[in-house]
Amino acid sequence: MRVTCFGSGSSGNTILVQAPDASVLIDAGVPVRRIRQGLAAAGIAIADLSAVLISHEHWDHVRSLAALAPGLDCPILATAGTAHALAGTARTWERLEPDATLRIGSLAVTPLRVPHDAAEPVGFSIQDGDCAVSVFTDLGEPPPSLAAAIGHAQLVILEANYDTAMLARGRYPEHLKRRIRGPLGHLSNDDCGALLCVCLNGAAQDVWLAHLSENNNRPSLATVTVERHLGGPSSTPRIVALPRHGQDVVWDSAIARRLPRQVGLPL
Repeated sequence: MRVTCFGSGSSGNTILVQAPDASVLIDAGVPVRRIRQGLAAAGIAIADLSAVLISHEHWDHVRSLAALAPGLDCPILATAGTAHALAGTARTWERLEPDATLRIGSLAVTPLRVPHDAAEPVGFSIQDGDCAVSVFTDLGEPPPSLAAAIGHAQLVILEANYDTAMLARGRYPEHLKRRIRGPLGHLSNDDCGALLCVCLNGAAQDVWLAHLSENNNRPSLATVTVERHLGGPSSTPRIVALPRHGQDVVWDSAIARRLPRQVGLPL
């Protein structure tokens, strides 16, 4: 399995998951030109996609969906709540049932409910029979139902949105700070690290820290905080804080298995 992040943050989120017989786009929140460039670098066109999965209706996950839709020759899948919230954005929707696994080529995709202030948001566990990837980019608090998906994944993509101290002293109004910190908001660096500490059981080769706030976080701070929860760099999977934009970040299951488990993958 090959996973490519085209960008992650409040300005846009898009991830491509590829197997030999399937290519799945998770969200379409980065600019459409950026998606086209990323797909071309991965060797495929928009018309080659096997499916587009939408996690929820927020702008930073769907802003390019309407522009992409006319060129797609594949289903656009979302929960009933998300599809209703996005009525008119895509030509047709196919329904994702939370906790129900569907097959897309050799990929087994399971949408899992997450607590976030959206209509019916989900994250995803994706398996190909050889390895598993978990993608949870927007959640206010971790439900127990995510533990198995995170624990079994070789690549974990998990939100580390904000540093608690930076948010507290930042310029956001208090009502927005409460929303971010709340049970339907986002995970802090410490929340992310604590969740990984509980869930990881030795399967994970790499952890990507996703959806970092531009104003209330720093990549180095997120990485150090999560490493501290996991016992330090020498005892953790490789950890990368995903960039908001710029160069693609790529994970290949075959390559990952051959690399030593240490921090230092370049961005």
